[in-house]
Amino acid sequence: MELQLFNSLENRINKLNFQSGQVINIYLCGPTVYDHIHIGNLRSVIIFDILHRLLLYLKVKVNYVQNITDIDDKIIIKAQQGQKSEKDIGDYYTQCYLANLTRYNILFPTHLPRVTNYVPQVQKFIRDLLEKGFAYQSAGEVFFRVKKSPEYGKLSGQNLEKLKSGQETVAENKKNERDFVLWKKTLEGITWNSLWGVGRPGWHTECAVFIQEFFQGQTIDIHGGGNDLLFPHHENERIQYLTYNGRELSKIWLHIAHIHWKSEKMSKSLGNVILAEHFAQKYDPNALRYLILNSHYNQVINLSEELIQQAIYHTEKIKNLLKKLNFCLYIEKIKISKWETWEKEEVINSLLNNLNTIKVLYFLEEIITFLNKSIDKKETSNVKFLEAVRDFYLILNILGFKFSLPTYNSEIKLLIKKWQDLREKGDYSQADQIRKQLQEQEIL
Repeated sequence: MELQLFNSLENRINKLNFQSGQVINIYLCGPTVYDHIHIGNLRSVIIFDILHRLLLYLKVKVNYVQNITDIDDKIIIKAQQGQKSEKDIGDYYTQCYLANLTRYNILFPTHLPRVTNYVPQVQKFIRDLLEKGFAYQSAGEVFFRVKKSPEYGKLSGQNLEKLKSGQETVAENKKNERDFVLWKKTLEGITWNSLWGVGRPGWHTECAVFIQEFFQGQTIDIHGGGNDLLFPHHENERIQYLTYNGRELSKIWLHIAHIHWKSEKMSKSLGNVILAEHFAQKYDPNALRYLILNSHYNQVINLSEELIQQAIYHTEKIKNLLKKLNFCLYIEKIKISKWETWEKEEVINSLLNNLNTIKVLYFLEEIITFLNKSIDKKETSNVKFLEAVRDFYLILNILGFKFSLPTYNSEIKLLIKKWQDLREKGDYSQADQIRKQLQEQEIL
C-alpha cells in the first residue's frame, strides 16, 4: 500500500509505502498545558486522528507518540497567579486536554509522555551533544551550534544568514545570535540541578528526546504539528536529532494550516479563540470535525458562524440518517456488522491520496441521499442497499464521527410495537402520541 502526504522538508508530496502488520511510527507535537486548548489547537489533532484511524483500519500497527509539555514560562506565570504549584497547573490542564480528546472522539495516542518525567534523559541528550561538539556551555546555559550543521534551515526553507536570533535567552550568553538554548539557566519555577547549573530544559530539545526515547534513535515515518511550529521549533528539533544520530528525524514532516477567525489566526494572544470545551457546549462536537475535514489540511480555514452552521446542517443529516437506518434495520430484521471489514475502494484511495477528506465527505453525501431514498421507497432488501449501509458505517468510523443514540432496549421495543399495533388498528391519535415519545427518545 502507498500513502501520499505533503512533506515540508522536500516541499512536495512524498510516498510512504507500507503493508498490513507493519509498524508505522508517528509523532505529533502536543499541548503546553498552561490553559484550555482552543479549536485551532484541535485541527492538527483531528487530522492525525484520521491518519491514525486509516492506518488501523488497514491493519497497520501504529506507534503514535504525542507529548505533553508541562515545563514552560507560561505554566510558571499561571501557577504564580493562582498561588498553586506548577505540577497542579500541569496536572489540571493535562486532564482538561484528555477530556477534550474524549469529547471530540479522538483516539488516544500510544504514548502521552510528560516532560517532567524525562528530565534525566534530556540532560543525557544535551551532554552527548556537548561531547559531539554540536553544543557549548556559556554562563550556566547550553546552546546548540547552528553554524556547525549545513543542514540547518532546510526544513523551513530559511536562509541561515537571514535567520532571526532565538528569543529563549539573552543574546550575550551566545557565541552566535542564531544559536538556540538546550539548557536554560533559571531560578524561577521548578528547576533541576545539572552539570551546567540549576535550570530546566529548552523547549526544542524536549521533543527530540521523546523521539529518541520512544523510537530508539531511528528515522520515524511521520512527524507533524501546526504550521507555526515549522520554525523555529521543528527546525531546531530536527537539527538536534540529525546531528545526534547521524540520520534524518522523519521521512515525512506533515504540517497543518491554522484556523482563522475573521481572517486573523486564532490565538490566545489576540483574544479571538473559541475554547474546545465551549464549542462542545454550544454545538455538536461532530460539527467541528466536519468543518475541519471539509477543508484540505494545508489550507487555512476562515471560520465564521455561517461555516459552523453549514457543518451543523451536514452532521444533523448524518445523525438523522443513523436514526432512520437503525429503525429500518430493526423493523426489517436486517443484520449488519457495522465494523465488518468492507473496503470501499474510492474512500480508502482518497484518504491514501494526501488525506483527501473533502472527497470522502462527497461520497458520504451521495450515500446519505441513496440510503434515504431507498428507505423511503422500501427498497432495502437488495445487495446495493446493504453495500451502501456498510460504506456509510465505514466512512463514519474512519472519519471519527460519533453520535449518541439510544440502544433498542426492551422498553423501546415494546413502545415501537405499541405504535405499530395502534397504526394497524387505525387509532392514529394514540399512535401519534407514541410517535412523539419515540421522537423525544431519538428513535424516530
